[in-house]
Amino acid sequence: MDDGQAPPATAPKRADPGAAPMWRIARASIEMIMDMIEITRGAGSVLDPLIVSTVLEGNLALFNQDPELQRRYAEIDRPPPDELRRPISIAAVAGSLSLPYETVRRRAGQLVRSGALAATPKGLTVPAAALATPAYLAAAVARYERLKRFYLELKQAGVTAPAASAEPQDPALSGPPVRLVNRIIGEYMLRVNEQLLRRVGDAVSGILVLELGRANAEHLDHEARRIEAPLPDDLRRPVSILALARRLRLPPETVRRHVLRLEAEGLARKVRGGWLAEISALPRGGAAGPPIARNLANVGRLLSRLASLGVVAYWEAEAQAGGPAWTAEPPPG
Repeated sequence: MDDGQAPPATAPKRADPGAAPMWRIARASIEMIMDMIEITRGAGSVLDPLIVSTVLEGNLALFNQDPELQRRYAEIDRPPPDELRRPISIAAVAGSLSLPYETVRRRAGQLVRSGALAATPKGLTVPAAALATPAYLAAAVARYERLKRFYLELKQAGVTAPAASAEPQDPALSGPPVRLVNRIIGEYMLRVNEQLLRRVGDAVSGILVLELGRANAEHLDHEARRIEAPLPDDLRRPVSILALARRLRLPPETVRRHVLRLEAEGLARKVRGGWLAEISALPRGGAAGPPIARNLANVGRLLSRLASLGVVAYWEAEAQAGGPAWTAEPPPG
């Protein structure tokens, strides 16, 4: 059990020169993913952000393939109009998230009543009005700032965005691309969820194993986080079922059921004082196995999108100018 003392120091392992710091990126990715879920869910269910993101991604699938439209509707005061959205069925959302149809139907009904979703004869949409409320705008700005921080963490770790095309971008980004970045975040989150589902089987278990991994390591200092390998037990703090339930605002019995399933899959382990995530078991083939490598590929795609749509250039120009002139407060209304 944790006695309140600092864990014994473990010397960081040196990565191969020139190799991407996969484990450092994985830890930063987990923290960013869980922060995004927390920002988005507000007081709602942990599944709500995934359902809304899946609907929005389906609505804007064609829109997201058009760089000109992406940049045209990049800023916070320019949501894409409703006529650009293509409805998506409840069955398609349930299939994408590997959730029971009735679970999605019930959650979607509550989201429709709250105004977060709209039901049409052809399926669900996220209406433009829902993307202009004060609550949404505040969350959109928070996600934008959180992704910018993730980008800066990667840059500090030596992971850089690919060079963007030298072709002029029209229209150019003239203000903080909050909506554009939020759409890119949605694409990234759904890719992560898809890959977790392949290994874990359901969205709640996937969220739980990531949150457990974050909770085990969140007390570590900067040097310990740089270890380029799975963290040893003596550096991690076990977490109880009740603590994990409080963190995710889920019923303890729901958390217990999913954690026992994760244990059976080799993704969680009971120790004195609570539970440890077995993130290194995700690969089923060593530290450099497929999921860790796929996370690296996902982050690379994220950086490519940010670069190709002008976001990286905007952030770098902002930094060279001495920081953002724009405040992190959404416009009224």
